[in-house]
Amino acid sequence: MDSLAFPTLISIDLRPFHPGAPDSGVQAYMNKLGFKPDTLIFLNFFVDFLHTHTEIDDTPINKMNAGQRGTPTPFPWTRKDLFNLVNAVKNAGIRPLLGILSFTSSDVWQSARVDEIDTEIYQTKRGNQKMWGNCINPLKHGSDGSLYEDRFIADLMTVIEDYGFEGYVAGDGMMGLRGPRETLEDSDFSLDMVRQFQQYSEVVLPHLDDYDERANYITEHYFAEWVQFYVYRWGEHFGKLSSKLKPLGKALIGIDAWSRNPEESITAFGIDYRVLYEKGLEGVLVRAGEANKIRKHREGDYVWEENSIYTFLSHKAYEPRLQYYWAVSTVNQPEFWNAVLDLPHVMEREAFAYLWTMYGSGETGRFERAIDGLAVIWGNDISTAQWDWLTSIWNRAFHLVKQFERPVGLTLLWNDKGTGQHTSENKQYGHSFSKLLNEGICVHSAVEERNIRPFLGATGYLVALDPDILLREPQLEDRTFVILSNRIRFKGEIYPWAVGVRLIKGLCGVHISKGRMVGFEAKEGTFVFSLENAANLYYETAQVHLPVDVEEIFTLESDPQTQLRIVDNSSRIFSLPPDGAVQIAFKMKGATGDEFN
Repeated sequence: MDSLAFPTLISIDLRPFHPGAPDSGVQAYMNKLGFKPDTLIFLNFFVDFLHTHTEIDDTPINKMNAGQRGTPTPFPWTRKDLFNLVNAVKNAGIRPLLGILSFTSSDVWQSARVDEIDTEIYQTKRGNQKMWGNCINPLKHGSDGSLYEDRFIADLMTVIEDYGFEGYVAGDGMMGLRGPRETLEDSDFSLDMVRQFQQYSEVVLPHLDDYDERANYITEHYFAEWVQFYVYRWGEHFGKLSSKLKPLGKALIGIDAWSRNPEESITAFGIDYRVLYEKGLEGVLVRAGEANKIRKHREGDYVWEENSIYTFLSHKAYEPRLQYYWAVSTVNQPEFWNAVLDLPHVMEREAFAYLWTMYGSGETGRFERAIDGLAVIWGNDISTAQWDWLTSIWNRAFHLVKQFERPVGLTLLWNDKGTGQHTSENKQYGHSFSKLLNEGICVHSAVEERNIRPFLGATGYLVALDPDILLREPQLEDRTFVILSNRIRFKGEIYPWAVGVRLIKGLCGVHISKGRMVGFEAKEGTFVFSLENAANLYYETAQVHLPVDVEEIFTLESDPQTQLRIVDNSSRIFSLPPDGAVQIAFKMKGATGDEFN
């Protein structure tokens, strides 16, 4: 069975497999998928699985570790069964990775909890309360006074080697403390972490017994130092992990900490991808999922697709050496959401919005994909027909972006200024970017400021979110729009927002009158776009503006239910369906466009 044309990782528990089958049910699972994934992440395990391990024998696996968050499995599993499954996965040419989550009890299956836990390592938050799911903080000291992470890593390595896993994935709460709503303003202000903070920063704090008084004092007087401390501690943690995993050729990957951009990853959770890459982190599963918006992770436009486009552009601009995988929200049974059934239109348009993001590589001097592959969360409860539908969308998106020649509209001129601004929110960059996209302006590529010169010939107008950028790059003033909250600066003039938007649309030539527009100029003289109408409930007319004469339109519909309506025989005015994406291509005169047939 063939793999897909792009790296594919699937998060899984033990439910799809059969301990009594000769290959533990691996082939049957691949038959259901219709393809061979590159990696299976067994993301159903918790720290007690490591600490209670002794040998590969017939000891039953705790139900908390068998099915996701204690979800019942069709069959009981033993350590020996799991060993056979891991080896069957490897024999099928798939990489098995061990994922660990910070929960110690299930909030869904009340009888499911871990077998053994040191109560000193619970993560705490304001009110001196434990986190939901009784999550741990792996950076704390255990009851014996030693750093818990040292015990964790030692037991992790034993389990990885005994079972034959090919690496480790730091799950929820294991790369940034458990959120999503609680950030470094809320957690963890235990005496243990505050003492570590004082030792690191040499800050002298008054003695405060009350938990919330400690939290208030630190966030009011030393929040920047608090953030820097957590950046340091997570860096140390991943450095220790890497020092054990890398000599054995084992992978080290993490799941992001519920944040949409590099600026906020640092201030909200102390996660600096540049630091972690230097410490040995190889890849990140980035949870950009408007299809998961019903769970209200960080609320509002924060979870919208437009903000997540900024996520991928800015992450790759900030630390391009990391591999970034789009963590596709599909089905999560114990969390009671099913985006495949409930929000297929959102899943469709997200695929084109994210998989078409491009960044200017300073290493190659070319535009390359900002996303290195897909990571499905989760792969347990999806039918064969649903897998076929998902892969058809992903294949279409990847096939089209292979034709990329150059960006259209605006290109984001990004720099890392915001990563040094240790304010509690630091969401303004993503908000400004999404606000611009919601005006119908196409911004789907990014170049880091230091790398811009080789790309000036391939880009038109630029947009920057740093108001001081033209002080360093004055030669770009005639082609760079600078976003200033509710105003836009261009060529030294500051315009009200609405006036600035009209100016951008008039000069760039590529925009849509309403809705969202992303895309690129393809080879063979063709423009490729994905258009969507997320903010409206009913079909509304939208006009696409291009700076060239159009000879022909190709409709590139990946879903037969998606209909593109051309109004009044015009080649540029369309009626857009509500909340769904339409993929279209405009062919310039003289172009063949054969690659889209």
